[in-house]
Amino acid sequence: MEADKEKLDPEYQDIEKSGSRYRILNIFTRFLNHETMTMDWATDHYEANKTAIQKDFKLIRRILAQQMPNRQLILDKTNSEYHISREGVIDGADAIALLKMLIGTRAFSKEELKDFSSDILDLVDDSAYRNIKILLSATMAEYKPVKVSDDLRERIRRLSECILKKRSVTFKYHSSRQGSDASKDIIGVPINMYFDTSYYYVMIYVLKDADPKDNPRIFRLDRFEFPISSSKRAINIPYSKKVDEGTMLNKTHLLKMGNDVNYRFEYFSYPQTALDKLPGSRIVEKKENSVIIEGSIFTEGALLWIFSQGNQLKVLGPNSLIKEVKQRLADTMKLYEK
Repeated sequence: MEADKEKLDPEYQDIEKSGSRYRILNIFTRFLNHETMTMDWATDHYEANKTAIQKDFKLIRRILAQQMPNRQLILDKTNSEYHISREGVIDGADAIALLKMLIGTRAFSKEELKDFSSDILDLVDDSAYRNIKILLSATMAEYKPVKVSDDLRERIRRLSECILKKRSVTFKYHSSRQGSDASKDIIGVPINMYFDTSYYYVMIYVLKDADPKDNPRIFRLDRFEFPISSSKRAINIPYSKKVDEGTMLNKTHLLKMGNDVNYRFEYFSYPQTALDKLPGSRIVEKKENSVIIEGSIFTEGALLWIFSQGNQLKVLGPNSLIKEVKQRLADTMKLYEK
């Protein structure tokens, strides 16, 4: 910690020379950042006598009592270290559950995940804070996100604001669709936002040059070119196009592309696996070694999941989906022909 003094920029040296004001602020900031200190360390580091440091601690206790009543400056007699304790706003188990979910999504960059962790850990008490830091240390060190931008939180904030205020957005988009033009401006009104399988998606009603059969469209948030521009006034879209987010999530698995089809599968593995991955699906028949599952989904999302199941699934309908599965399997086999 002694090196901290040497790191001060010249413009801040005058502040340091102001004595007690700088010292109190620095001590308080350290405590709020979960640091601890002994009286001996404080007197040596700040080159002040014990009485001066005691007065600083007294002032900090008064500020905490007035402004942060759930926090206290206390002395741990086992090691003679002072620290700020606090009552947790949320339970430690809740914080772990939230952080583990965030880590499991792999949706955020490492820096953004650290920011999230810091924000959430600020809501737990001291003992939970220390335990959670230990539990997460190895996980955080090995964390590898999907390839996303470093400003995902800002993107979420920006698009959420436009959704709430019904403002149109103008943006460029890097689509995975063949033949798409990433240099073309797209104008539309964001309707809602959701998360699925490591990525955030925004449903947008496109205002110009839209395919009526594919409007509103789904856009992956990390593929926008940022910053985006937005209108200053609210724009109303047709009521029939205000798709319910819950309904969309029940039909969308990875992609909202292709036709909305009512499927019928025979599933030979653990049934709950299919029910969990296909929201809104239901078992309509049980057989000795399989179940028949029905539901509604977009074809591209259905195909992605069908092929992930290998020989554990057979498509029974509709015929259009069966035909598409056979064609793609045939195309795949050609890749392995000599």
